[in-house]
Amino acid sequence: MNRARLLADISYYLTHLRMSVEHLNSLNLQDINVHAETFFRDLLNLALGYKLKNINIVEKNARAIDLGDEGDLIAIQVTSTSDLAKIKHTHKGFVAGGLDGKYDRLVVLVIGEKKRYREPVLGGDGSFSMSLTDDIWDVPDLLRKIGDLSLGKLECCRDFLRDELAIAVPRQANEVDTLIRVIEVLSAAEEGPSAADNREDPDPEGKIRDRFADHAEFLERQYVDLHEIYGRALAEVNKHSDLGHVRVRKLQVYLMNWSDRVLSDCGGDPKAALDLLAGKILLMMGTSEAPFDDGAVRYYLIDQLIACNVFPNKRALDA
Repeated sequence: MNRARLLADISYYLTHLRMSVEHLNSLNLQDINVHAETFFRDLLNLALGYKLKNINIVEKNARAIDLGDEGDLIAIQVTSTSDLAKIKHTHKGFVAGGLDGKYDRLVVLVIGEKKRYREPVLGGDGSFSMSLTDDIWDVPDLLRKIGDLSLGKLECCRDFLRDELAIAVPRQANEVDTLIRVIEVLSAAEEGPSAADNREDPDPEGKIRDRFADHAEFLERQYVDLHEIYGRALAEVNKHSDLGHVRVRKLQVYLMNWSDRVLSDCGGDPKAALDLLAGKILLMMGTSEAPFDDGAVRYYLIDQLIACNVFPNKRALDA
């Protein structure tokens, strides 16, 4: 679970940097691009083990590369522009400067998101080639590369970003902490191994539109509104969760049986049952330095409702 928390923080910091660069460039304030070269030099050296150095190549206004590692033979251009014309200009300057004799690989690091390019490769046929798939990196690519690091390296990257960017700790960290704690508590809860007569195949349409027809608009609106706030955080937690199959299954069965009992106690009213479940889970979670986010708890329950692990349909209803 520590991995999910660290990656959520790293994602927040890099996304904040990307948006800041885009905003300043739109105002024609491009000094930040110069500072970004040193920033990414240090980040890539820390995260990927390079020994990149700042270098000035070709004339000032048309440098072919910003960073170079003569050991790994990789050259990197840092830019906020993902246009193909910019990339072709970099490739052309790199070759014209004879740098293809010094480096085996040229990478363009876009501080933002790269585009989809029709051409797969620049160069080739005896000249220096550059892949427009593998050699164009953007912020999502960096996050994927960083995501494979050890916990120790992830923590170092998070600390580097926090110190260098000096921005407030993201609220999302509390959302992630809350969701992690929800899953920890529910997966550790005691419950019998059987899902009883509950259906185990998702059938959200049959549930919301038929079984809970009187509350369909409320449930769908709750999901849409909360997904916008908590969806990305839960996706990260689920992606990097270290729960095994047995604990995941145990969580699902527990939610099926417990939520079904609570729904019965509430006379079949899903709104009242959701309120009761969310309150009980918050009590089960205990306390933390920062208050848990009750909205994140509610979103988790509604997400599990859509998956039919909360208020499960009965097999008898299939008939």
